[in-house]
Amino acid sequence: MYIDLAKIDEKGIVIDDTVSFGKEYIEKTPIQKLDNVKIKGRAYYSVTNEIVFDCHVEGVMVLLDAIDLEPINYPFSFEISEILSECDDEKDQNKIKTLDIMDILWQNIVLEVPIRVRRDPDKNYHLEGEGWELVDEERKKLDPRLAPLLELLEKEGKE
Repeated sequence: MYIDLAKIDEKGIVIDDTVSFGKEYIEKTPIQKLDNVKIKGRAYYSVTNEIVFDCHVEGVMVLLDAIDLEPINYPFSFEISEILSECDDEKDQNKIKTLDIMDILWQNIVLEVPIRVRRDPDKNYHLEGEGWELVDEERKKLDPRLAPLLELLEKEGKE
C-alpha cells in the first residue's frame, strides 16, 4: 500500500483501507493467515517537515494452539504513530516520492504476536498417548535402568 507524498496537503491524507498479507510476509512467523486487516488513520507533514503516520489497526490473525496445534483466530487492535524523516538527496528529488506503509504495518503486527496461545486454558488435555507421555515435576518417574545408580548415590550420601 503506497502513499504518494506529493499529494499530502496541510490536512494530510486520510487512510481507510483493508489489506491482506501474503506468504512472503508470514512464512517465517507463527502466523498462519493474516487477511482483512483494517487500517484507519492519516499521514501528514509535521511542523518540522517530517512525515507523521498515525493510524489504528485491527484484524484477526490465525495462530496455532500451543498444545494441540489447532488453528485459533487471535484478534488484535493497536495504534501506530510513526515519524519518518524525508531524504533531501538530489537523486531522490527527481523520483516520485511514495511511502510504502505495508512494512510499517507488518513490523507493528509482528510485535502483537503472542509467544504462546491456547484455545481453552482450563481444558483437560490428553497428557499421554500411544508410545508417549508428558512428564512434569509432579508426575516424574524414575527410569528403572537408573535405579542402581540412585541406590549408589543414596549409599554414598549416608557414609
